Amino acid sequence: MKTLRIVLLGLALPLVPYQLLRAQAPAALTARDRIEINQLAARYAFALDTRANDGIAFAELFAPDGEFVGVRGSAKGRDQLAELARSGIITAKKPDVGVSHFGMNHVIEPAAGGAVGKEYLVMVDIAEGGKPGGDFSSIGGHYEDAYVKTATGWRFKRRQFIPMKSVAPLPESATVPSITRPAAAFAPVTAAGGGQLTADDYLAIRALAHTYAYGLDTGAGKGSLYASVFTEDAEFHGPPAVPGGKPFDAKGREALRQFALVDRGSAYVRHFMTNQLIEPSPEGARGKVYLLVIDIAQSNKPTSVNMGGHYEDVYVKTAAGWRIKTRHFFRSKSAQTLKAEADAAAGASPAK
Repeated sequence: MKTLRIVLLGLALPLVPYQLLRAQAPAALTARDRIEINQLAARYAFALDTRANDGIAFAELFAPDGEFVGVRGSAKGRDQLAELARSGIITAKKPDVGVSHFGMNHVIEPAAGGAVGKEYLVMVDIAEGGKPGGDFSSIGGHYEDAYVKTATGWRFKRRQFIPMKSVAPLPESATVPSITRPAAAFAPVTAAGGGQLTADDYLAIRALAHTYAYGLDTGAGKGSLYASVFTEDAEFHGPPAVPGGKPFDAKGREALRQFALVDRGSAYVRHFMTNQLIEPSPEGARGKVYLLVIDIAQSNKPTSVNMGGHYEDVYVKTAAGWRIKTRHFFRSKSAQTLKAEADAAAGASPAK
């Protein structure tokens, strides 16, 4: 195995390709190019948080000679990138249902040889240390990227993470138990067997996630706005809202409308969606999207992270447009939370 090249970054950062390439003659980008680059960034979050396929899923998001530069080090080429993903770029290994990297404000611009971009990153510690909710991490900043179009699609030529301020190196990743992922609603998202999605399809499906949040938070139209993103026979399944409670299972648009009946007013916001991944499938399309639930300061209470996780969806195209056919929610869990749940199920006392 090749030796991982470690380069710790100080406050003085070098001129990155984003700045260099942006100043040169840009190439044209189509709407589909922009969507595919956005999907690349979404896939990055999933690959990094799950460390899927032993880090290979992360490495395959880069060109064969692609490079990542971060606060812990840098890696170039897919062997080094996979090793870097396995060892942990920023945080210790999380369970397969754990989410942490929330990428937002993705800007994409044409540049010589492909494209460049920037994306904000906020990291959230969800269900860590035995807490039911979550806390904002002290780690945050932005990425500066160079993208190149390869025979297999758009890939990172270079991605550099720039912290908002100097971040001290974190302790080495702690070992966590091997965890089997709960059975998902469907197999991992894949384009196999699916048709082609147009740029308009991607944008319409993406709009479902945004409308879902507005409808659920505000209760607009007595729940009708929320229900409108689903098919008439849609199903939505999720874990219990509280430990020991009943799982959430809603079938049919009317049952879903009842779920969003509470009218909180048009100014109420709580559900924040990002990292939406969409791919064609035999049904139409399948997708995943991160969720962060934030209780913004009200009644003298400080702003706090209520919970987070991700949705896994099946989308179908109806006479009225794209709609959610099935949605499953997977709450983010830490290794400690999973162990406590296993102890409780086995009737054992929680570890001290």
